[in-house]
Amino acid sequence: MIPAAARADLRRWATDGTPYIVGGTIVASLGAYAFQVVGARALGPAGFDPVSALLTVHFLVFSVLLLPVEQFEIRRVTLGSTGGAWAVAGVVAAGALGATAFTLGARDRYFDGDVVYAAIGFVTVAGNAVMALGRGRLAGHRRFRSYGLVSGVVALLRVGLAVLFLQAATSGRSVGWALALAPFVTLAWLPFRREPSGEGRRSEPAGRFLTGFVLASAASQVLLLLAPLAVGVISDEPGLMSVVFVTFQLFRLPIVMTQNLLARLLPPFTNLAAAGRDRDLRRWVMRFTLGAAVLAPAAAGLGALWGPALVRLLFGGEFNPSRPVAALAGAGTVLAAASLLVGQVLVARGRTMLLAGAWAGGFAVAVAALALGIGEPGVRVCWAFLAGEAAALATIVLLALRRRRQPAQ
Repeated sequence: MIPAAARADLRRWATDGTPYIVGGTIVASLGAYAFQVVGARALGPAGFDPVSALLTVHFLVFSVLLLPVEQFEIRRVTLGSTGGAWAVAGVVAAGALGATAFTLGARDRYFDGDVVYAAIGFVTVAGNAVMALGRGRLAGHRRFRSYGLVSGVVALLRVGLAVLFLQAATSGRSVGWALALAPFVTLAWLPFRREPSGEGRRSEPAGRFLTGFVLASAASQVLLLLAPLAVGVISDEPGLMSVVFVTFQLFRLPIVMTQNLLARLLPPFTNLAAAGRDRDLRRWVMRFTLGAAVLAPAAAGLGALWGPALVRLLFGGEFNPSRPVAALAGAGTVLAAASLLVGQVLVARGRTMLLAGAWAGGFAVAVAALALGIGEPGVRVCWAFLAGEAAALATIVLLALRRRRQPAQ
């Protein structure tokens, strides 16, 4: 029997645009796979290596810098606060310049010496900044239907542009430009039009919030998104970086879906935190933790059983991971998704520096595990990833469950 409160929540979510977020998340996830399949099959493992590196930079910048910007915008609009424009502009500029500098500096190792990827990297960050800010405003104003549509349409447009551009030129550049240009379609939903403000509560300063969130995201995403690059550093085997990359991308579904669903969770969690309803927030923490405990072992088993075959089916026989790599990637990404969900409690409270500390600890555990040097490069990186994710999740859960001190009367 479903409790009356839960039934009321389900009825409200069914009518407030939440199904569009869920649907858009599914379409975006499938679209991301289709985009990579189209590129990998057209270019092959060696030809796809520059695209793998570009996608890794794209995911890093979005997850480390632009997802915090989106969540800051959601929280700012929900609380009805103002300001933060300069802090947001600084984060976006850092992402654009960082992506450009990396693609230029690493052009010989990762991009076949092609400087055009630097321009692609810059435009990619600009487009994703528009999408992040736009989606943040849409979710903050509870335009969940539009948020879901943006997520799905951007993913589908990337696939369409990739197919179109590859017809003109079969090269990594074609796939890269499709990645860069698609997010600008967000502007079609007019996310920056003036809307009624929220309830006028005071929020945390933008600089402190974004600093903590960026540090947390940097430590968390480096565990996942730099795995292919780490393989490239410790091994010279051609194509291995692409094999690890597409395997992690295949098992990123829990993370991709979770990142989009965060926009639905953060507004109510922010209101719960502002109202001092910690018991409700702790109840959500326990639900997420129990889900991770059940789903992570299942993901490992399914990854070992079906992962290699599924990678071969989608990307071709040349992209064939070992069973341990697939199992570890599957389990680790479930833990990463759970950490994102539990971490929303700390984000809602504005305690992003605590979140940063938890992820820094997880990153340190991963580095220590990687330094042990056990196993071939792919398995070694995946074990380090799993160890770091487990340590980070445990720390975030403990911090989120901790009772906040009440102010003295």
